[in-house]
Amino acid sequence: MLHAVIIDDEMNGLVSLELMIKKYTPEIKIVAKCDDAFEGVEAIDNYRPDIVFLDINMPKLNGFEVLEKVDFKKFQIIFTTAHEEYALKAIKKNALDYLLKPISADDLVNAFKRANKNLGKENSMQNALQFLTNFKESDEFKVGVPGKNGIDLVPASDIMYIEAKSNQAVVVLKNKSKIEVSRSLKDYEKQLCYKTSKFIRLHNSFIVNVNYVSRYLPEDGGYAMIQSEKSVPISKNKKEEFLSKINFNLR
Repeated sequence: MLHAVIIDDEMNGLVSLELMIKKYTPEIKIVAKCDDAFEGVEAIDNYRPDIVFLDINMPKLNGFEVLEKVDFKKFQIIFTTAHEEYALKAIKKNALDYLLKPISADDLVNAFKRANKNLGKENSMQNALQFLTNFKESDEFKVGVPGKNGIDLVPASDIMYIEAKSNQAVVVLKNKSKIEVSRSLKDYEKQLCYKTSKFIRLHNSFIVNVNYVSRYLPEDGGYAMIQSEKSVPISKNKKEEFLSKINFNLR
């Protein structure tokens, strides 16, 4: 019997995958299922599973950040995601296992067979960790910012923060220039927060690049100082995720 941990922030996804595993891959015993990424890290280190089903896009920590934080690393990874996204393309390219939601029985069985075959092979986890390193190093990309004379392609690393104002967004760059665009923060959240762990939507009105955070102020719920000039409020439900991204652990 192989032991598995499931980590997915959506309870429906957890329950659905658990039922499918019990029905189609009875060789797997689920020892923990977590809808919180930090709990997932603890579960992996405590249970030392053979297989981990790991969602890519989660609040607080994404799937790649979970891999970075665990101490126990001798398990097979099967990524799960609901989106044909930027990260998934990289996973495919590196021949790592994944399941695209809604998960089919055939895909689950085939992923299990591959994971079972690779159990005990150190190069499997090494490949995953090397992929993680390469993915982070290739994390630079450009964002289209509409201007007066067309669309400027701005390196994501140059963006300090984006602030919502009325029906517009103001993109603030590291050179302190500001670009007003007729796009919502939701659009930029999909472009930035889902593609790289450097960005976080700290508040309904702000997306922040944590590389430019110079100070954290805990009073009144918490504020992030951007380059010691801009004070950005932190929503209560984003505090733990933010502190994790700046490598500060509340626990």
